[in-house]
Amino acid sequence: MATRIALLGGRPSVLRSAAELGCEVTMLAKPGMYDPEAARRWCVEVIDVDLGDQQAVLEAGRALQARQPVARFFSPAELGLVTAARLNEEFSLGGNPLSSVVLLKDKAAMRRHLEGTGLSPVRFAVVHSADELAAFLTGIGGPGIVKPLDYGGSRDVHKAEGPDLAAEVWERVETAGRDRMLVEEFLTGQEVSVEGFSADGRHTVVAVTDKLLGTGFVEAGHSVPARVDERTHEEIAELTARLLDAVGLVEGPSHTEIMITPDGLRIIESHNRAGGDNIPELVRLAYGVDLVRAAVAGPLGIEPWKDEVPVPLGGAAIRFLTAEPGVVSEVDLPADGLEGVTLDVKVKPGTVIPPVTWSADRVCGEVIAVGRDAEEAVARAESAAARIRIRTAPAA
Repeated sequence: MATRIALLGGRPSVLRSAAELGCEVTMLAKPGMYDPEAARRWCVEVIDVDLGDQQAVLEAGRALQARQPVARFFSPAELGLVTAARLNEEFSLGGNPLSSVVLLKDKAAMRRHLEGTGLSPVRFAVVHSADELAAFLTGIGGPGIVKPLDYGGSRDVHKAEGPDLAAEVWERVETAGRDRMLVEEFLTGQEVSVEGFSADGRHTVVAVTDKLLGTGFVEAGHSVPARVDERTHEEIAELTARLLDAVGLVEGPSHTEIMITPDGLRIIESHNRAGGDNIPELVRLAYGVDLVRAAVAGPLGIEPWKDEVPVPLGGAAIRFLTAEPGVVSEVDLPADGLEGVTLDVKVKPGTVIPPVTWSADRVCGEVIAVGRDAEEAVARAESAAARIRIRTAPAA
């Protein structure tokens, strides 16, 4: 009999992988937030529910479990992580402890927890006004990074240069409808992400990923393996394992962001899910490890995880396409010189391009490239992206 699972959200690659593993997939997601063709092909059922409404998802999950029990609730989407853990705990289905998932989701709670363990010291505060933000910035004597306590995708993230600009930053916070934020000292250095996988409380660092920032704090691209020396790589792996132990993560993928600063490694944040931005695909191309498949196969015991550190087979990189905000009038694609390159252009004439304020605004598409190493992959991706012309006209 096929194993029946529930996915809270899911890209086509997630749905396909679960179905190929022989699972019967029920997906819980809001219409318009998933690929309907992929859902028809790889799901036995789709339950329409907004993942942002945790109570509605809990009720839908309970109703599903009452009429057609599933072996596990999984969430590849950030919005569903806590709800999936809550349902798994309620029905004794296993998985990561709810307390661990909540800790990773709540950035302030995470900072307090790390402070208590003495791991990766970063000065921080939860602030509720411009005055509190100004007081924090005065206290640290430098700039700060202001971010929501429980959101991802670089949404509503601001740099506060000093106390004299606190009111301006807080006005943007209030405009976004928020009344409290996490502020941390602004870290400088090389930012990387760590793509990990855990099984029975043992943690494997599968890859370390370089990050390229674009507008504001929105990622413009990634590449693997990261350009770090062997000693730094070992220190990153050790810090990541200590972090995951500290929060009590026991299974599945993890995505941890770390800054390599002049004063040492500092944890930015971590998540009990695979990285976004097609990072799992880069890992698959560069290392031959399919984290999307493993996220379901490992916890269910279909394909037990082998906690061996993989050796890179080559390099892989992604660069997100950009265009001036407006309405697309013309798209020109290169016809040659695309060795090792895959284009995924998502716009056409008539598409509206918004200003890039967070990850979801990157609507133009992306270029993924492979190479003998990360440097060659990056060069190929950037060369291809530079030759794609997306012309726009002002919106009416």
